[in-house]
Amino acid sequence: MPWSMVKKTGISRIALSGGVNANVKLNQRIREVPGVKCVFVYPNMGDGGCATGAAMLACGAASFRAEPIDHVYYGPDYADHEIESALRDANLAFDRSPDIEETVADLLVENRIVGRFEGRMEYGPRALGNRSILYPAQDPDVNQWLNHQLGRTEFMPFAPAALASEAPQLFKNLDGCEKTAEFMTVTFDCTERMTRQCPAAVHVDHTARPQLVSPTTNASFHAILAAYHRRTGIPSVINTSFNMHEEPIVCSPDDAIRAFLQGRIDYLAIGSYLVPHPKLESIAAERLRPAQAVPR
Repeated sequence: MPWSMVKKTGISRIALSGGVNANVKLNQRIREVPGVKCVFVYPNMGDGGCATGAAMLACGAASFRAEPIDHVYYGPDYADHEIESALRDANLAFDRSPDIEETVADLLVENRIVGRFEGRMEYGPRALGNRSILYPAQDPDVNQWLNHQLGRTEFMPFAPAALASEAPQLFKNLDGCEKTAEFMTVTFDCTERMTRQCPAAVHVDHTARPQLVSPTTNASFHAILAAYHRRTGIPSVINTSFNMHEEPIVCSPDDAIRAFLQGRIDYLAIGSYLVPHPKLESIAAERLRPAQAVPR
């Protein structure tokens, strides 16, 4: 039936929106229909995205430029003095890092959990690096223990953020979905390298839902991934949303600080500042998992 509709309509480039297309596996299957050349899923694949489409329709095509979306960092951002004020109000110790991206990469190499709060908040339901929790993807048990630590009682598989330049070595059949993969809205079958190096981000059916990151989409986040890649040979880390269970993704510095403390996250990288958890030593001691060797 899907192939017959492609043949009947002649449509081979498909744009998808609405809550049903939050089903990333469905989006992959649509791309795999014979005759379909390209699939793009609007980054806010829900009611908010449908409202945007309705507004665009009402305004007319002449009001919009037919250009690819480089990013969806359309939310609020906060100046350093606002961040520093929030940290002082919370009585947290912090340091200003001269190169926060390199510092975060170092922490990830040390198997530290890092909450990242940087720049403008993401538009839509996906955390795309600016309001994210980052962790290495080598420990296959992390889905269980980190979800539990964040109060997430149901199983929530983690997704990888990966260097776009390395994507062909990690994911199969990217052709026609490279753009939508920048927004973590479609799954791909994984290569043997991805499965071996990043098992924590690979689903049981050997697929993953990546965010492909380039200097164009997010220069600061790309710098973290590139630095981590230089240190380990691994071009991908876990990127899960910075929030507690059944709460929205953090928006303000106060939100980030509360989730950081409540979620017992090792470090908070917030703007130019690095914040160790006040109970960092006890958190590390309680984490019952062996040290993971970094596969090459």
